[in-house]
Amino acid sequence: MKEDNTYTINMVKNHIRTLNVIDENVLNTLKTIPRKMFVPKLYESFSHVDISIPIGFNQFMLMPSVEAKILQGMDIKKDEDVLVVGSGTGYLSTCVSSLANRVHSIDIIKSFVDSSRQMVDKISSKNMIFETQNILDNLSIIKNYKVIIVTMAMDDMNIILDNMDNNARSFIFFSEKNQPIQKGAIVHKTNKSSFIKEFILETHVEPILTEKI
Repeated sequence: MKEDNTYTINMVKNHIRTLNVIDENVLNTLKTIPRKMFVPKLYESFSHVDISIPIGFNQFMLMPSVEAKILQGMDIKKDEDVLVVGSGTGYLSTCVSSLANRVHSIDIIKSFVDSSRQMVDKISSKNMIFETQNILDNLSIIKNYKVIIVTMAMDDMNIILDNMDNNARSFIFFSEKNQPIQKGAIVHKTNKSSFIKEFILETHVEPILTEKI
């Protein structure tokens, strides 16, 4: 990754740190991976602005502040495999890959997966897999991971929670009916019916898609 990363570094220093994101592993990851590489060309000049950038199909990149809070909150370890549901441009998955052992990133939109695979080849990352898949058709894969990140809003968290393994944790955007803002929560599953839930942010994200595009 030899791209000029000055703007990314400045974003981390001048904005992300002010949001109480203080985990050095997360900050170093955000400094290292040039966000501009993952942004549609039309919006490259907005790569480091804290906005939701359109990426097509009525979908948007998460804001840099949201990505940073997710990475810090999930406290991903080097020996952990992570499932990312909703890969988008692949930026968040790439950030996760620098913190984790392996990343399995899925998206229902084939063109997102195709472009993410091309990016993986470009940056020579060896611990990421991207697949076109509808999580709602294959909920059983959730149990294979101790760390799950869902980047779209769900009005029923239990779809994910009921399929998590014990001692697993997930990040989920919860969407209350008729509310424009979604709450992002980290949920730890301690046993079959016991959960610890911590809301760490509020923002707007699109609802989970149910059909492949």
